[in-house]
Amino acid sequence: HILCIAVGQSINRIQHTMTMSRSKGALALLLLSSFLSSSTHAATTTLVDSTGSLNKASTLPPTTFKEDGSSGVVALLTSPGTTGSFFPPVTTVIVDGSILKAPGASLEESTGLARGIGAAAAGTLADAVVLGGVTMGDVEGGLAGTRHGRTLAELFSSVLQSKKSGSASTLIVAVEEASGASSSSSLDADSIKENIEEIFDGVAALVLPKNEEELSGYFNVEVALVKSSEDVTKVMDQAAKAAATSTKSSSSVMGSKPFSTAFSEIYSTLSSSPDYADPTPVAEAILACNDAYSRAFGMSRAKIASWKHRASRGLLVDKFGMNADSLLQRTLDLFDRDTMAAAGLPSAGEQRLVIRQRLQQRMEKTLNDLFDVQMGILEKKTLKKFNHSLLKKMSKDGLDSAQFFEDNATALRTALFAFETSAALLEIPSLSLTKSNAVRDVTGKLNNALMTFPDSPAAKIKAMKKVEQTVSKKKKPSEGSIDLALDVVAMIRPDGFGNLQGFAGYQLGPHSVTVGCHNDADDPQVIAQFGGVRPPFIRVQPKLKLEVEL
Repeated sequence: HILCIAVGQSINRIQHTMTMSRSKGALALLLLSSFLSSSTHAATTTLVDSTGSLNKASTLPPTTFKEDGSSGVVALLTSPGTTGSFFPPVTTVIVDGSILKAPGASLEESTGLARGIGAAAAGTLADAVVLGGVTMGDVEGGLAGTRHGRTLAELFSSVLQSKKSGSASTLIVAVEEASGASSSSSLDADSIKENIEEIFDGVAALVLPKNEEELSGYFNVEVALVKSSEDVTKVMDQAAKAAATSTKSSSSVMGSKPFSTAFSEIYSTLSSSPDYADPTPVAEAILACNDAYSRAFGMSRAKIASWKHRASRGLLVDKFGMNADSLLQRTLDLFDRDTMAAAGLPSAGEQRLVIRQRLQQRMEKTLNDLFDVQMGILEKKTLKKFNHSLLKKMSKDGLDSAQFFEDNATALRTALFAFETSAALLEIPSLSLTKSNAVRDVTGKLNNALMTFPDSPAAKIKAMKKVEQTVSKKKKPSEGSIDLALDVVAMIRPDGFGNLQGFAGYQLGPHSVTVGCHNDADDPQVIAQFGGVRPPFIRVQPKLKLEVEL
């Protein structure tokens, strides 16, 4: 009986052990299944590989995009050529959650993803697009001739061919700046938007036979400055909110088709369509235009510098008007000759005209400033000479003469004629820089100078000097002379202790006599001064003066 109980307990332990083993095995299988399932959901899905081949078997997890499009689709277009970007570049088109990541275009190649068709297909389906990898140098030089310009051109070509206007998406251009850059740098968002509109208009002119489309019908362009990873998060959050509230949804573009099917159709269409956005020759032409601009203005810089130096010294440039007009025409002709090849390209031709206009405006502004400076110099010289002539007239005729104003009216006409003659050499008729306004101003100033001259400080000083010369005028000696004069000084000292003292003098022409009397002969101090003896009763000192004039 005891043995049976022991055997029964052993059997129960074995069964319990087997049950626990089965439970642990089932739990391990369940955990492995959950891990694999989560890994499958967390992994990204590749739509296009690095060779540009479309993965037709690619499918999205059913919870990635909602059927009604309410989740919003964000396309992140990276830049393969930007090193150290806050938006890491990708080489394939992938789906990461609700974000489509696609590589932008490249200027070195024109096939496959390097052309930018992967980014264009992703941006066409997305509710919001983020263009990353844009640097401050890209926007300062203009996006049209950069890889970002080619990416945008492919995107605009895709949306124009899909004819999905009326449902605008949000396009955020993320301009990156190094965190250690100077805080003085500023971002001109309006200029960037105008540049993007020019790219859109250029593509629309090639894609559509009758271009009546506007960028605002397809994209709401926004510009954001990115300096740190926190700014990246803000930009992506902004894009996600814009995608969720966009009037266009991914389902409206896809219709009833699965996302992978819609993407495949758009990608295939772009692959077989003409490359409207290949900006490689355009970029070369624009660079040539910029080089021609620098070369043309550099050619004229030496001449302009010499003119400015001469004007800074208060001197006029000889035949300035004729030489300035010739320099302007020669500079523009040099630019036109060097950029003739760019005139035949649609986008480059427009950019060439912009650069040419900038060169012309810069030259015209410089010449206009030199014209104004020299007119000012000529005006000052004319007024100075006129005032000097009035002072000469005043010395001869005086201010009280009735003929003063009448005679100086002739001097006024002479000064005005001289001014007109010199101003005619400064005129540049091609720039509408004439002497008419300057002549009118100088005429008024000359008349005012003539009328106010008698009360001017210069006239008063001149009159005062003339009076002083008249009053202090001395007769010059006609011949030399020698004059003699005798001065006699006598001192009488009678007895006494110094209680009486007096002097008397007489002047006779150049001669004089002076006599003094002091009764101090008995004064002990006086006697001590004379060595213990009384002073003499009378003392006479004669002086002889001789004056010689040669």
